[in-house]
Amino acid sequence: RYAGYQGIPGQDETELLDLFKKVKAETLPVLSYKVCYQRMELSWDGDRPALPFGQESKDFGSKGFVSKDLAKCIRGCHQIVLFAATIGMGIDRLILRNQRTEITKALLMRALGAERIEARCDTFCEKLAEEFGKDGLIMTPRFSPGYGDLPLDTQKDFFRLLDCNRKIGIALNDSLLMTPSKSVTAIFGIRKPCRGQSGNETEIKNLREIPESKCDRCDNTACEFRQQEERKK
Repeated sequence: RYAGYQGIPGQDETELLDLFKKVKAETLPVLSYKVCYQRMELSWDGDRPALPFGQESKDFGSKGFVSKDLAKCIRGCHQIVLFAATIGMGIDRLILRNQRTEITKALLMRALGAERIEARCDTFCEKLAEEFGKDGLIMTPRFSPGYGDLPLDTQKDFFRLLDCNRKIGIALNDSLLMTPSKSVTAIFGIRKPCRGQSGNETEIKNLREIPESKCDRCDNTACEFRQQEERKK
């Protein structure tokens, strides 16, 4: 999926699968999974969250916030968690070593790296969700700079608040690209369950109006990943 390969009818994929096995054997041992995060209190001014990043938005609201999409995602939350994750520089070195002479191999390495960093983020969020769940708290989906209407330049604030370079070795250049390349920054909200009008525990409802599929939450209808998700349905 991350390599963009959809299969070719009638083609023997044995050679490609053998190459991917080699890529996994060469790549997985060099990965270094690291995460840093910070949990913060969140206050609200009406429907505007007071977040510790961003610039004043005339279209939306208060200083320090510029994303309606993020506001919708974390609506009703009393805390937020900012985090950064990486799988290290080892895979970048392998890709650089192979991209001139073995293009397909390098492509599969990039795809594997993309899958691995997403899996690391999933594992991190699932672990926290389990911990928060013991206290009766609910997590929203994670939301990254550059997603929806959250500007990519909020990366600078994430790096400032999390101290990513010192803690887990992620650097941010002037073009807002991260090194190692297979790294992610994101935010999610934490909230208490919303009871039904009668206050009965059995009537706890989900306050978020967010579809289950990530593709359903994204306005980029031309995205190839979105099309693949729709084909699965």
